[in-house]
Amino acid sequence: MANAKQIEILQAFAKGWFGTSQQHSIHAEIIRQKGFAKLADKMQEEADDEWKEAQRVNARLLELGETPVVGAVEYPVFNDVREILAFDLEEGYKGMAYLNEVVNAFSDDYITRRMFEEFIVDEQEHTNWLAEHLGLIDQIGYQNYLMKQM
Repeated sequence: MANAKQIEILQAFAKGWFGTSQQHSIHAEIIRQKGFAKLADKMQEEADDEWKEAQRVNARLLELGETPVVGAVEYPVFNDVREILAFDLEEGYKGMAYLNEVVNAFSDDYITRRMFEEFIVDEQEHTNWLAEHLGLIDQIGYQNYLMKQM
């Protein structure tokens, strides 16, 4: 049986991922309307992945006999592609650090611990992608990068 701290962590992650899912979905639409379809598709894929992660957490809460909470953490919306990527990268680094801490909170719950370990892998892949793309902006210039995203 999960303890109160574990339940609090799970509920907070669900709300966080619902919030970032919405943020990424809005950013995908902003980017799409600017004409950068490739990047918009990637951003929407990330939004969908985060929505699924929130759903997994809520399903786990139900498996543990707990009630998920309805809500979402609020995140800022940006109009500039570089700002979107930079903010997402910064949040990704913070998120990975916190996920690594959280894993230890579930040392007595292998199923939830494993779920969070999978989230760490996903977050690492996403932050690597973001770092790579911000590096491309530095190497080839912002306008050239945007042209490749059309």
